[in-house]
Amino acid sequence: MPNRTYITKEEKSAPGHKASKERLTLLLGGNAASDFKLKPLLVYQAENPRALKGIWKSQLPVIWKTNKKSWVTLADFDDWFINHFVPSVERYCTQKGIPFKVLLVLGNAPGHTAQLGDFHPNVKVVYLPPNTTALLKPIDQGVIASCKAYCLRRTIGMALQATETKKDLTQKDLTQKDFWKSYNIFDVVKNIADSWE
Repeated sequence: MPNRTYITKEEKSAPGHKASKERLTLLLGGNAASDFKLKPLLVYQAENPRALKGIWKSQLPVIWKTNKKSWVTLADFDDWFINHFVPSVERYCTQKGIPFKVLLVLGNAPGHTAQLGDFHPNVKVVYLPPNTTALLKPIDQGVIASCKAYCLRRTIGMALQATETKKDLTQKDLTQKDFWKSYNIFDVVKNIADSWE
């Protein structure tokens, strides 16, 4: 959430209450023609959060990975490349009737394997120089910002809808604070998927 919202200000000033430290990392990708988007990779700190009880992670609209700091590790990135990126792009190329020869442009991040280009003969990997990603990488020039804006708009919309819905006389009205307490990682995953769409 943005730092200037009412909730974050209230969260920081509430006595005996610590601000939420929950974070996640998303890896988004698509092609230059913008007619193909990869399934987002989401890295979260908990392997089995309570909100996902009874839900198969393979059925989620994201690729679910975990580690304590919510970072994309080398192992996560390699797994994503081999088991998700290559098969998805190969399917796309087959459907479009084009040869499976692709160029993967990556930023310079610690989670990206240096030998990634050796993993598949039809995928050439190019790494951008350090500190140039925001200037050169097309996905940073609006796609990520747009996805974040859609996600934020959907989240705020959910909060407003939940608190503005009139309950019958036997139920207590839901406050913003109550909504945010009930907002969980499953809601976040659904918002990410809808925003990415």
